[in-house]
Amino acid sequence: QDSVWGFFTGGNGSMGAGVQASDGAQLLIKCDKPGKHSVFAVVVSPLNLAPPLPSNRFESDPVTIRMDDTAPWDDNWRFNDKFAMAVDQGNTRSLTRFLEKLQDAKTFDIHLKPVGKGEVQTTFGVAGAKEAIDKVYAGCKDDNPIAGG
Repeated sequence: QDSVWGFFTGGNGSMGAGVQASDGAQLLIKCDKPGKHSVFAVVVSPLNLAPPLPSNRFESDPVTIRMDDTAPWDDNWRFNDKFAMAVDQGNTRSLTRFLEKLQDAKTFDIHLKPVGKGEVQTTFGVAGAKEAIDKVYAGCKDDNPIAGG
């Protein structure tokens, strides 16, 4: 199965993998700098989802996620400006839940539900996600929550 993921590295140690949807939205799995608990997943929308906030602030809003033809599930992601993020921090495990399902999926459908705004729905082709996830966690020197799974 051919991977649809592209890989990138930044000058400051950031790196990641991403795919683009037909509407211009992007799904990225990345870290801004290597280290433990540094990897996150982010959907970048062409539309504004939330007020632009400082990078350490966000709104928590609902999302509905579906991989291939499986049953959808609801979660809360962090919204800021044109971004919706899944993270593993504190008691939050939205990233691990997302990656467990993403790793074997061919398509990923997300409904972003920012409070006070219209729902945004996007579908991504995500073939080859497990390889992309493994490569990002290795490059970011982070503990892969789905390794060996």
